[in-house]
Amino acid sequence: MNKFFILFAFLFSCSASLFAANGDTIQVNVFNKFHMSRYGNFDQKAKMPANKTYQRIWLKYTLGCLSNGQCEWDYTIKLFLRERTGKNDSALQQAPYLKVNNTARDSVVYSLDTTWRNVYNALTKQTDSVASTSFAITLFGDSLNPLNVTQTIVGFPVNYWRVNFDTTGARKDSVFVGGGDVIRQKFTPYYSVFEVVNNLEMGRFISPYAKSFPKSFQYDYIYDVTEYAHLLKDSAEFRIEYQGYSYGFTATWDMIFVEGTPARDVVKIENIYNGGFNYGQATSIESVLTQKSFTVPNDAVATKARIIITGHGADNSEGCAEFCAKKMYLKHNGTQITEQLVWKDDCGSNPIPAQPGTWVYNRSNWCPGEKVRNYDYMLNVTPGSTHTIDLDMEQFTANGAASYNISLQLIHYKAENLENDAAVEDIIAPSKNYLYNRINPICDNAKFVLKNWGSKKLTSTEISYQIGNNEVQKLNWTGELPFEKETIVTIPYLQWPSNLIDRTFKVWVSKVNGLTTDDNMHNNVMHSKFDLPVTLPSRFVVQALTNNVPSQNSYTITDGYGNLVATKTYTAANTLHRDTINLGFGCYTFKFIDTEGNGLGWWAAQSEGTGSLRIQNVGSPIQIFRTFTTDFGSFQQLNFRVLHAVGIDEELLNSDAVKLYPNPSNNIVTIEGMDVMRADITDASGKLICTYNKPISEIDVSNIPNGIYFIKLTNRGSQSVIKKLSIIK
Repeated sequence: MNKFFILFAFLFSCSASLFAANGDTIQVNVFNKFHMSRYGNFDQKAKMPANKTYQRIWLKYTLGCLSNGQCEWDYTIKLFLRERTGKNDSALQQAPYLKVNNTARDSVVYSLDTTWRNVYNALTKQTDSVASTSFAITLFGDSLNPLNVTQTIVGFPVNYWRVNFDTTGARKDSVFVGGGDVIRQKFTPYYSVFEVVNNLEMGRFISPYAKSFPKSFQYDYIYDVTEYAHLLKDSAEFRIEYQGYSYGFTATWDMIFVEGTPARDVVKIENIYNGGFNYGQATSIESVLTQKSFTVPNDAVATKARIIITGHGADNSEGCAEFCAKKMYLKHNGTQITEQLVWKDDCGSNPIPAQPGTWVYNRSNWCPGEKVRNYDYMLNVTPGSTHTIDLDMEQFTANGAASYNISLQLIHYKAENLENDAAVEDIIAPSKNYLYNRINPICDNAKFVLKNWGSKKLTSTEISYQIGNNEVQKLNWTGELPFEKETIVTIPYLQWPSNLIDRTFKVWVSKVNGLTTDDNMHNNVMHSKFDLPVTLPSRFVVQALTNNVPSQNSYTITDGYGNLVATKTYTAANTLHRDTINLGFGCYTFKFIDTEGNGLGWWAAQSEGTGSLRIQNVGSPIQIFRTFTTDFGSFQQLNFRVLHAVGIDEELLNSDAVKLYPNPSNNIVTIEGMDVMRADITDASGKLICTYNKPISEIDVSNIPNGIYFIKLTNRGSQSVIKKLSIIK
């Protein structure tokens, strides 16, 4: 029975199914809309499921905001699993001999007898006496057990003036209350014993600038944490490290367990570095990131080094480490195995645009509102062997604050469990997942992530897909995917039914390396909900008002096969441009580019001015089909379809009743569901390729080049239907 069907159904209904696997699923909630009220750590234990094996384990973190929250800044948020090792360590501490009211003091002067203070009584107009407030003196006099209390004393204050008042309440004289005993502070050194806890970072993200967003916003950050399965037993302890100060961000943390066989089992995970380290300071970062040795467990056959790194601070030289691109170097056994620039250069393409902050600035491996990517490197090891690992940073001298948050873990694996295992990992388009909102909805070119979880190289798959309850379509993928590698597969065209009720896209792997089944059928299928692409007439206007720097802006219109059908680069500043576009039947993509990555208008670049962009009709009255925001960063994209070719206005038949197969084709195409008297084949730009003026039921396309084409079929009554055909040879 599926124990997680409610949440799973919710995920399917809101966006792309976030989890490719679909075995029996268990959800464990760790934090539920927890308010991160301060800078620091928030720990929580949660009961894990009973001992089973899990093909995948996901960490789903939902960031929200209180109704009165600020939720303002781009803060680092780290997610840890706290591994209790059962081993003890110790640290040298200093135990105080003296505490007053449970606080260590340098010394205390006190009286064992009650002392008195005078107060003015406004009713009797006389001086009254009241007892002074006592305090607790705690002494720790056992040098062998310096934390044990050896004496407790109730003391009263001394060395103060006891004031007398006249009948008006004015001070007339005073008497000094002196004397008493003195105890002076001293410290006893001792070793504090504590259990060693490994804080294993499972994921990191940066909160978005969200001050002006509706307080109901929610963003999901999903992490595959299957490799931590051997530690997710019994009562596991988790930690949120919140490096933020503003009020209001909330955390909902769910662990999602999908039963089955994992791709491979993990023997051990160990921290090499974990923390924040100053960069370019008097004390070099290399004095902390020192070479470490490790031994591969005897039952492990592979080891991966995983690095999570982000730069912070903005020194006065280069804005390091947040705004400067520096390299890191990973060394294995003293030999450098990688050189990696620690930089994220596409913040202007952020899936959360128009943030009320500097969201478009590129940064040191992060952008506001996004997950932080991992850097994974396989090491050449053998079971039981001993090695060294070392992470170095590019040399730099900072003029101010600069630092890196670094986690480096070693993950030791057993051999792969499965031979043939192809998985659909994610659906990029069509999808309602906010991560892909900039390229959705789509008309053509569905995209999904295909991954190989089998030990055998993945060389071929048969892909099946379906839109709603429409006919199942198939295509073949060939390539070379080694274990744990993935690729984005594009389905070049989509046959949209005319009456689409169920807006669900389904894609699955139906054959793997020639086999009709693979070793794990549970991760072969995925669904996504989607919106329909916008429909535009065959003639429309692109209207753009340029700002002060028009050279940063241009646009292209491409057909479903990627062919360029229209383009423009702007040169005149503060000018209204109206371009009339003429297109034939088909799917198209309009993409508007800003090379500086700050849109047509941005609060931090006011000197560049503000422009505007919209798509509208050709004639009058004006009809606006789409207005684009000005604060879009690097690009705006609109995928759309034109339902009729230029000049076509005759009555059309029901397109769903007419079938073309095979589609895609490279030879003979069969027509069913219509008596065809004429067939006109055009390319995506509307150019006529060929015409058949006789009754036909088949069309030979072997001499037509690869591409997407449109066939207008006409019957005896001059009624027509237009079908899309993909030719792939």
